[in-house]
Amino acid sequence: MGYFTGSSDSVASLTTPNTNLTMVSMDQIGAAADGSLNGTLNTTMFSANGASARTYYACISNVGAADFDPAIAHGAMVTNRTIFIQNIVALANNANLAGINIDFESLYVTDRDAYSSFVSDLALQLHAVKAKLILSIPAKTSDDVNNGWTWPYNYAVLGQSADYLQVMTYDEHVPGQTPGPVAGSDWMTASLQFAVSQVPARKVLLGLPAYGYDWKLSDNSGVTVNWKDMPALLLSTHAIPQWDVATNSAYINYTAADGSAHQVWFETPQSIQFKSSFAKTFNLAGVSMWALGLEDANFWSAVSSGIN
Repeated sequence: MGYFTGSSDSVASLTTPNTNLTMVSMDQIGAAADGSLNGTLNTTMFSANGASARTYYACISNVGAADFDPAIAHGAMVTNRTIFIQNIVALANNANLAGINIDFESLYVTDRDAYSSFVSDLALQLHAVKAKLILSIPAKTSDDVNNGWTWPYNYAVLGQSADYLQVMTYDEHVPGQTPGPVAGSDWMTASLQFAVSQVPARKVLLGLPAYGYDWKLSDNSGVTVNWKDMPALLLSTHAIPQWDVATNSAYINYTAADGSAHQVWFETPQSIQFKSSFAKTFNLAGVSMWALGLEDANFWSAVSSGIN
């Protein structure tokens, strides 16, 4: 499954024939606290190259003015649940959609039960109209009440209602934190082991990043580096890639034009092939990737090699 963002690069990726891509989640719809939906699906993509072999999902997120907003999620799924679900089901009735993908992140820690209850109600109504439900959920290696980012997601309960859990096994390390792999194989393995201990493996999609991060070491600030842009960065910095055996991830160190020291962690065909193979190791439903338009053909070749 690939995430479609609506950007020109995402359009180009989706319209390029790809033998791997069988599911598309269209990340173009936002939830509002009053239960309404905003945004428009790019329906022209339904007839893109290879569309006949793909299923499409409308992705609904709680992104606000700056980032994922817990108040939006709470208002929509708790205060205005009835109308929110009605609006989602109406959207799902689009003949070209196989279902809905809920991507609610940064939830209030007190909304754990509310989210599970909302998912149960939504799944019942979606299944009644023959639509499926995918949940995008943070990766975790245990159910830790002290981890406010992951605690709201009760895997075992959510797995009873949803058709798929898209486990976001990426962003293990992000700017603002100490540099490290975006999706270390050791962390991914532990996360998937926990997931399949709670949910049938056939319902789990592992997440792959088509990007890395470039950290400025003086303050750990950083920016995203798309998969397809890494060759140019390697060329311009003359940096020699290093391989971290423990995490099956690559990194480089370089000095920027302003004299600042940088470290970049990124994926390679070798790392993506290895991490894609976890779908087979754990007998999962498959893999997902963020996001269409960040990658190139080498990414998909690596995925194909890994899952086969």
